[in-house]
Amino acid sequence: MLARTFFRLCALEALRPSALLASNTGWPTLAGKFVSDSRIDPIDDITDGTEQRPLIGVYTEATHLAKIAQTGPVIHKAEVDLVLELSVVSKFAIDGGQPIIDYCESDGQTEGALDVLEDQVYQILHFAPSGALFRQMGKGIAETWESTAHRSGEEAIRLAKRTVRAHYRMKESYLDPAPVTAPVDLARVPAALQPIATALNGSTYLTALVLGVARAAYVMPTRVDLDTVGVATTPQPATNNPAPVQSSVGNLQGG
Repeated sequence: MLARTFFRLCALEALRPSALLASNTGWPTLAGKFVSDSRIDPIDDITDGTEQRPLIGVYTEATHLAKIAQTGPVIHKAEVDLVLELSVVSKFAIDGGQPIIDYCESDGQTEGALDVLEDQVYQILHFAPSGALFRQMGKGIAETWESTAHRSGEEAIRLAKRTVRAHYRMKESYLDPAPVTAPVDLARVPAALQPIATALNGSTYLTALVLGVARAAYVMPTRVDLDTVGVATTPQPATNNPAPVQSSVGNLQGG
């Protein structure tokens, strides 16, 4: 569903505002520009093991739709989980070989950094100016907010990584009626989402992604206007006048 896509992109824009990409300063979270859409981007610029880098990955999962309209347009009540992977990584030397970048082990410093990062995410999504577009897609503050720590598989060492799962209600949207002419680009997006799609144009990544989604979006076939209506009936043979009855009305569009 397209609403879920735009919901996720609005969260990305809230945590990594496009207006700051050029200057690369003034970021709203400790992760800075390292906020990724549905993935964790490769990190190759960490110079040594003394640097620790906070990261955020933004995902959407567990969408639920419930039909709420009995007549007219088909409208669904929509709920979705916004999943945020928060972590702190660093560079480590492995047995004298090439160093790798991996999650830090948890300690007081990294736990504090994750606490601050999670609080920043919560406040930005719900109250900060950069989260305004996100709040247009959602209906109020998260219904639930669950934060889970991670441990390594073998040694059960607590890692500097948390998964936040926040449950939201999204604003309803519905498929537009059949258009008069075939829409193109952002006009293919449902009308309720078009202002959001237009606003998500602050970076090359978002612009290209939104435009690609719009061009692939389903739209109703162009409508064929009804101009003439005709009816023909044939009376039963037992009637006094079994001749067919025909009638038609034209120029319904007033052309």
